[in-house]
Amino acid sequence: MMVRALSQRARYFCQCLRAHRLVLRLAACSGDSKRLAFALASTLTLALPVMKIASFALVALVSLFSCVEKGPPDKKVDEAYIQANLLSELPADIDNAMQVDFGGKVLYLGNSVSTKVLSPGGAGRIVHYWKVVEPPGADWKIFAHLNGPSGDWLNLDSTDMRTGYPSSKWKAGDIIRDEQKFALAKMWRGKSALLSVGLYKKGGQGTSARMPIIAGPKDAERRTPVYTFVVKGGSMPSQPKKTVYRIPKASEPIVIDGKATEASWKVAPMSPNFSDAEGGRAVGADTHAQLLWDDNFLYAFIQISDKDIYSQFKNQDDTLWKEDVIELFIDADRNGRGYIELQVNPNNAHFDAWFPIGRGQKHHFEWDSKMKSAVVVDGTSDSRDDTDRSWNVEIAIPLEDVKGMNAAMPVRLPPALGDKWRMNIVRGEKPKDKGLAASSWNPITIQDFHALGRMLTVEFADEEGELPVPTQRSRTLPPPPVSPVPGASSVPVPSGEAVPASTGSVPSTGLVPPKDKLAPLKDPSSTKAKAAE
Repeated sequence: MMVRALSQRARYFCQCLRAHRLVLRLAACSGDSKRLAFALASTLTLALPVMKIASFALVALVSLFSCVEKGPPDKKVDEAYIQANLLSELPADIDNAMQVDFGGKVLYLGNSVSTKVLSPGGAGRIVHYWKVVEPPGADWKIFAHLNGPSGDWLNLDSTDMRTGYPSSKWKAGDIIRDEQKFALAKMWRGKSALLSVGLYKKGGQGTSARMPIIAGPKDAERRTPVYTFVVKGGSMPSQPKKTVYRIPKASEPIVIDGKATEASWKVAPMSPNFSDAEGGRAVGADTHAQLLWDDNFLYAFIQISDKDIYSQFKNQDDTLWKEDVIELFIDADRNGRGYIELQVNPNNAHFDAWFPIGRGQKHHFEWDSKMKSAVVVDGTSDSRDDTDRSWNVEIAIPLEDVKGMNAAMPVRLPPALGDKWRMNIVRGEKPKDKGLAASSWNPITIQDFHALGRMLTVEFADEEGELPVPTQRSRTLPPPPVSPVPGASSVPVPSGEAVPASTGSVPSTGLVPPKDKLAPLKDPSSTKAKAAE
C-alpha cells in the first residue's frame, strides 16, 4: 500500500512539475522577476509534502515512473543547423550531379564526397542533396545502405537533417543538404563500398515498402547507387576457428514442446556458451544450443538465460529482430549464396526469409517456412517491471525448407551420414533502455548477424553421434555422388573447408558435455508454455 501511495504521489508530482516548469520558462523568458519568484515558491510548496513522506523512496519512484523517458531520447538538432541546410538552390560545384525521381515526389540531385578512400574502422563523409517536389507524408524516411563485394553491409539511415527535419516537415520546393558522417566497420573485407539510398515507409517490410524510382539509376531493391568508395589499408579479417559440430540422428520421435525431454537430446552435444558479437555490448547472460535430425526434420533446442524477457511482437513476420529473439541461418549447400533465415521470439512468433544472393541484395520475406516451434518461458514475456529467469525454444525445421525458393539446390535430402551444411544461431537481446545486443554460437560482428563466412560447419551423424568407420573398399573408391538435379550447376566447397577424415571418427571440438551432465532445468510445471505450427 505504501508503494502504491508513493507511486500515485510521484505521478501527481511529475505532472505538476511539468506544468510549473512551463511557468518557470515563461517567467524567465519574460524577465518578470515577480512571476519567476512566485513560480519558484509554488513549485517548492508542491514538493515539500511529498519530500516529507519519503524523500529517498520518492527519488526512486520518480525515476521509475513517467518523469523518465522510456528509452534514449531523440537527438536534439539545433534549429540554426536545420535552417543552414535548407537551400534555395543547388550548389553549382557539387561533385556528382544526378537526377533520380522517387515516385514523382522527391528528387535525389547528387552528392559531394570529401572522403573518397576509406579504411576499415575509419571515418567517411558524403553530402547528399534532395529536392521535395511534393511532400510524401510523415510515414516516409530516407535510408542508406553500404554494400561490399564480399557480402559486407552497413545500414546508415541516420543523419542530423533526417532527425531534425523529417519528412513530416518537408515542403514543396525544399532543397535539403543532407550531410552524412559514418564509420566503416572494422571487419570490412572488400576493397570497395557502394553507397545506395532510397525512401521507405515506416512499418513496412521488404522492397515493396520502398518508394519506386521512376527515373534515374536503380537496382532491384528500389535503391539508387550514388557513390562507390575505395577501401584501402585493410585485409580479410581473421575468421573464427573452423568448428565442426556433429549432429546425432534422433532415435525416437521428437515432440515439439519446448522441453527437450527425449533421450536423443542427451546424446546431442551442448554448444559452448554463445559469444558476444564483436563491436557490440555484452549480452551478460548464458545461451546454449543443441541439434538433432531425422529423415524429415532438423531440430534445434536453445536455452536462454534472461532476467528481462520481453517482446511486443506476436504475429507472423513481425519485425522480431528488434527485440528478444533467436535467429537461425542455414546455408545447406555451403556456397555462400542462397540461404534461409528463421526467427522465433518469446511469444513463439515466427519470421522467415529466403536470401538467394546475400544480405543487402534481393530477398524474399514472402517465403514461408513450415517450421514448428514451442517456447517455455520461466517468467513473463510482456512485462518490463518484473524479474524473469529464462526461456527455452524447441524448433523442428522441415529438411526441404533449407532450399528456400530454389528447388534445384544440389542438397541431398535426407542427408547421408557425413554430409555437411553451414549454419549459425544468433541471440538478439533488447534491454529496456539500451540498444540491441547479440551473441551467437560461432562468433559474428554486431554489424552483420548473417555473416556467411563465419558460420559453423555441421555434420550429420548416426544415433550415437558417430560416423561409420570406412571399410577398405570405401577408402579406395570415391564417395557416392549427390544425385544430379536438372538445370543445377556444380557447387564448389568453400575454400578452407575441412575434408572428412578417411578413417576413424572426427573428434568433437569446442563443445561441452550433453545437458544431462549439467545442472537440471527448473521444473517446467512452474513455467508457461506456448506451441505453434
